[in-house]
Amino acid sequence: MKRNPRKTLFFVLYVLLLLTTAVPSLLAHGGGLIYVAGEAAGAYRVTVWVAPDEVEVGKTLHFTVAVVEAESNDMLLDAEVGIEVRAADSGELVLSGPATTAQSVNKLFYEADFPEAPEAGTYTAVTTVNGRYGTSDISFEFDVVPAKTAINWLYAGIGGLIVIVVIGFFLSSRSPKPT
Repeated sequence: MKRNPRKTLFFVLYVLLLLTTAVPSLLAHGGGLIYVAGEAAGAYRVTVWVAPDEVEVGKTLHFTVAVVEAESNDMLLDAEVGIEVRAADSGELVLSGPATTAQSVNKLFYEADFPEAPEAGTYTAVTTVNGRYGTSDISFEFDVVPAKTAINWLYAGIGGLIVIVVIGFFLSSRSPKPT
């Protein structure tokens, strides 16, 4: 059975396109570095993750929050959770917004995305939980580092692979010279 090189090329490019568009969105939710691990906040226990592990200026800043009842460890999914980010030195409010289960992939956590992390420095994040047992908050500090201009090796590798496939396609489709 003879393979059609154009169909093979189209298939390879299609798979690469799917991978490059799906991977960033899959990595955007959940995970990250734990800053608060099951700490008591009133009648709640709160866990907070921040992603990415190293927050860079101008990049998306993602918070994931888990809220459970302190006594029973049952998940609370009907609370209102808010995130405030303040400059650690001045207390100036830099970012704020709700964390919701609607933004969560698995609907068991409260999540909030901020499109751009603030300028480099140390910040205090305050997570406020308002639910059936009242309102409580918990805070922690995190650092934002200057943006890096590193090469994204995933995209560079995929681009190189596409170039190799295209060159191979054109070389294989050339008709042989008569001898």
